[in-house]
Amino acid sequence: MKILFFVIIGVFVLSGIISADAKIETKYDVLKNKFDGVPTFCTNEPPQGTGIPESLTPYLMKRTKSNVDAWIGPLKSVSMRNANWDVNYIEVSRDKQASFDYTKCNVVISFLKSAPEGTTGVEVLGREYFKDGRSHVEIYYQGYGVCETKDSAWTYWYTCKQDSPKLVVAMEAILRHELGHAMGLGHYISEELFLTGGLGHPSSIMVPVLDLLASPTHVPLDPELMEIMPVDLAKLKEIYGDNGWGNQVQKSTPTKSEKLVTKTIHAKRTLIITEKITGIIPSSLYKKGIKVGISVLGPDGKTSTQQIAANKGKFEYSFRVSDSTIHGKYEITISYLGKSLKKLVYEVV
Repeated sequence: MKILFFVIIGVFVLSGIISADAKIETKYDVLKNKFDGVPTFCTNEPPQGTGIPESLTPYLMKRTKSNVDAWIGPLKSVSMRNANWDVNYIEVSRDKQASFDYTKCNVVISFLKSAPEGTTGVEVLGREYFKDGRSHVEIYYQGYGVCETKDSAWTYWYTCKQDSPKLVVAMEAILRHELGHAMGLGHYISEELFLTGGLGHPSSIMVPVLDLLASPTHVPLDPELMEIMPVDLAKLKEIYGDNGWGNQVQKSTPTKSEKLVTKTIHAKRTLIITEKITGIIPSSLYKKGIKVGISVLGPDGKTSTQQIAANKGKFEYSFRVSDSTIHGKYEITISYLGKSLKKLVYEVV
């Protein structure tokens, strides 16, 4: 029998046409909201009348805590022993929500029937937004699943609205995604989903397209395909530092034993000068799959950042200077898992 698939593109949709033979490029955005100290996550018990079965409520509350822990446990495992990635967690029952002091919460998690009217996108299953000094994560129970119909020649799988506990598998993946936003992670923009047709394991939980693919079991999203990945943990450590919450990465001050020698580079017309910077990551720090962070502070006061791959604990970065490069001092800091590995200063004249 012939089978025809209709693919549901989920919460967010990337624009642009990607060619199949294009080089895969990625960009990992960072949001402005950051925790300053140990954060408190508050989860509202779903109110009655939302369509969520009462029998499902205890399970949702339990799984919400598990999905917060799904971030915190791995963060601790890839950090120093004294790093503080602890969180406070509060469940707010229905009878206490009207009088509860939400000012103590950094993140408020709620389960609702569906997205508010006017919310862009008919297939929204969750969202995160910042309001009144805290992040709000909303997960919507009524979503778009996969239904089936047949004729003599074809089987059609198509989008359809459904209220079903089967959507819980999708809700958990979306919850982990929205929690990443609440902690300061933006979207992991990659062409890989288009080049692979959405098949395979995404490189980050923060990809902006949730591939709700038709399946014989009518499960709209396999949560195993939307998991927290090493690149997500590395990005959080880049934001907050290796010591945990409230320890944002700051420009390191050289110790007495660390002498920063400024190297002068003479820019030349029609010629690109390349300075190769290499190094080795300490074996006690190295984690396979975690990239090296590069931060370049230019003479204009602007800082550019990027990540490069480490090969068996070794890294190589090229600092390029052309005749269009702004003259002045460039401070390059190379870090790994929030720890500074090397710092160099170049004077371009």
